[in-house]
Amino acid sequence: MLLRSPYSEALICVVDDELSALDLMRTILAEAGYQRVVTARSVREAVQVLQTARPDLVLLDWHLSDTDSGEFIRVLHTLYPEEVIPVIVLTADPSPTVKHEALRAGASDFLHKPFDITEVLLRMQNLLEIRRLHMTRTRELELARLETLERLARAAEFRDDTTGHHIIRVGRLSEQIGRVLGLDEEQLFQLRHAAPLHDVGKIGIPDAILRKPGALTRDEWRLMQQHTEIGARILEGCPYPVLEMARQIALTHHERWDGRGYPQGLRGNEIPLWGRIVAVADAYDAMTSPRPYRPALSHEQAVEIIYAERGYHFDPVVVDAFLDPATFSQLKEASEPSVT
Repeated sequence: MLLRSPYSEALICVVDDELSALDLMRTILAEAGYQRVVTARSVREAVQVLQTARPDLVLLDWHLSDTDSGEFIRVLHTLYPEEVIPVIVLTADPSPTVKHEALRAGASDFLHKPFDITEVLLRMQNLLEIRRLHMTRTRELELARLETLERLARAAEFRDDTTGHHIIRVGRLSEQIGRVLGLDEEQLFQLRHAAPLHDVGKIGIPDAILRKPGALTRDEWRLMQQHTEIGARILEGCPYPVLEMARQIALTHHERWDGRGYPQGLRGNEIPLWGRIVAVADAYDAMTSPRPYRPALSHEQAVEIIYAERGYHFDPVVVDAFLDPATFSQLKEASEPSVT
C-alpha cells in the first residue's frame, strides 16, 4: 500500500508527453489519496491549465516534445509571482547539465526516472508542507497589513467620527455595489478594504476646519478639498494592489461624473471605477448620518437625492447598481450574525 498523503485536497498538475507516464502517475497519485489531479502532454496544454486553475504542486517531465520545459516554469512564476508553487522535475536524462538547467529555471526538486515511488510521494509531502507554511505566513502578514490599514483609516476618521462606523459602512456598501456591478472576488476584497481609506487625507486638515459646526468659508473649503491629494500622497508608492486602489479612491472620490468635482475635474470614465463607487457609498452614508449642523436624512431621502444626481454628480451605472434591490439585501445579510 502506498504512502497516504495528508494533502488529499491539493491540486497536482502532471506534465508529460508520454500517455503511459501520465496514466502511471494518475494511478500512483490516486492510490496515495490525491483527489485532484490535472494532466497535460505539452507546455502549451500545461499553460492552458495554469490559466484556469492554480496548482499546489507540479510534476514536470523535462524533455517535452513541443518546447523547452523551463518555459513552463517561467510562465508559472509569471502568472503566480507571489505564490510558492513547487515543481518537481522528473527525467530519464542523467546529465548534470539537465539538473542544473532545471534548478536554474526555478525547479524545486529533481528526480531521475525510473524513480522510487515512495521517495516521490515523500518529497511531494515535504514540498506541500512548505507551501502550506508559506501560505499560512503570507495570510498572517496579509491580515496584519489589513489590520494596519483599518487602524490608519480609523485614525483619520476619529477626528471626524469617533465611532469609526462610517468607514466600515462605506467599505461594506462599496463592496456590495461592486458585487452588483460584477466585480470578481479579488476586486471585491480589495474594494472592501481600500474604500475605508477614502478620507485618510483628513489627517492633514486642521481641527478648526474639520470640526467647524457651521458652513466653511471659501478659503476653508479650499483647504478641506486638499484632503484628497493629501490622502493620495500618504498612500502612493506602495506595491500592494489594495493600497494602489486606496490611493485612487482617496484622490478621486470627490470627482463628479459631469466634470465639476475636485481635485482634478475628471469627467465620466476618466474617474477610476473605484472612485465612482465610493463616491456614491460615501455620499449615502454621509447623508444618513447625523452631523453637528443637521440631523440624519432617511434612507428614502438619501436615495432620492442620489437618483436626482444620476448622470450629474454620480456615474449612472454605479447609481443603478446602488439602487438594485440586491445591494441592500446583500448588505443586510452580511451584517446579520450567522446562526449555527
